[in-house]
Amino acid sequence: MVTPCGADRETSWRGMLTGQSAIRWLTPDEHQARDCDIHRTQLAGAPAILSAGADRSFAFSMDAMARSAANEALEDADILLRDLDRERTGVVVGTSKGSLGAWQQLLRQPAEADVQRELWRAGWSNSPALCLASDYQLHGPVLVPVAACATGLLSICRGVQLIQNGQCDVVLAGSVDDSLSEILWASYRRLGVLARVKETDPSQACRPFDRDRQGFLMGSGAGVVILERWEHAVARGHQPYAEWLAGAMASDSTALTQVAPDAAGLTRLITDVLRRGESTPQDLDYINLHGTGTRDNDRYETLGIRNVLGSAADGIPCSSLKGTIGHLLGGAGSVEFAATLLAMRDGFVPPTANLTRPDPECDLDYTPLTARPHTIRTALKLSLGFGGHLVAGLVRNCRL
Repeated sequence: MVTPCGADRETSWRGMLTGQSAIRWLTPDEHQARDCDIHRTQLAGAPAILSAGADRSFAFSMDAMARSAANEALEDADILLRDLDRERTGVVVGTSKGSLGAWQQLLRQPAEADVQRELWRAGWSNSPALCLASDYQLHGPVLVPVAACATGLLSICRGVQLIQNGQCDVVLAGSVDDSLSEILWASYRRLGVLARVKETDPSQACRPFDRDRQGFLMGSGAGVVILERWEHAVARGHQPYAEWLAGAMASDSTALTQVAPDAAGLTRLITDVLRRGESTPQDLDYINLHGTGTRDNDRYETLGIRNVLGSAADGIPCSSLKGTIGHLLGGAGSVEFAATLLAMRDGFVPPTANLTRPDPECDLDYTPLTARPHTIRTALKLSLGFGGHLVAGLVRNCRL
């Protein structure tokens, strides 16, 4: 993982457990890198922390983050590239859009022909996935799902399908995004989904499930997980974090940012993923929520869970990470899914930051402010995307 909390998995995870927000004002240099005049527009968000020596240029940061996350995932899975059947190893890494920084640099100033080619490539959504396939010389399928803010979890679902249908033994799956730009900031502001920073400290602005919530602030980051056919993992003596029980997809086509008041689409999705995973509400030990901190989304997500789980929801801890790391947009689902696996590994539920005044309409156990020790055998991850994309993943702990 590469997140606003840290340049690697464990540093990121420790930061998420603290519940301390990484959202801040961007520095003058960060504004300049994003072609934004700080005197005209001051941006608040959560930039990813890249490791020392990584390419820190804005145009190429998405590729750099994907590489860093993938290298770490391969090392953690104890997979040696020389032992892989590269024709049966795939890459499914999505993003909500290509590098906005690359397009800005192309439009802003002339460049050498080779630099123009690199900028042109970096501007396309498939750039991070192609970089990984090229770096590791993989010849299996390379897919680049795009489903707005549900892209990350959808990418993992699609990677699972490549294994289930017999095309792959191993898949690098996840997503990356770096959309901290003036044009997107202004667009979300006009849509009414961006949190307004009332005080001097923007770290308190994103407040999922709080009665004072107004929206989210953007972050950047990447998450990559290694998906592996069960028999393949057993043959090499590796103990996975979790077993994938089921994934499901649905939609809510109400509007671009509005959702149906009865949460019918999400209700259908959660019902479907539990059925596919042969699980009951009583089996769930944790739900990692999308939890953007927008008025409608948080109510919608709460109602969808209530519609399916009923009173069983009262005993299931949930949490949203967006108050801590910001909304990573296309990168959100994979980073939050990876955090769910770490919660299972360590037996800790990460907290929902800034939840100090619970909304009476949002009545689940959101693990406010402080992480909580809790044994997690089965976990549900939900991701929602603008335009109505709905994705769910259900996993079971393999290490208990």
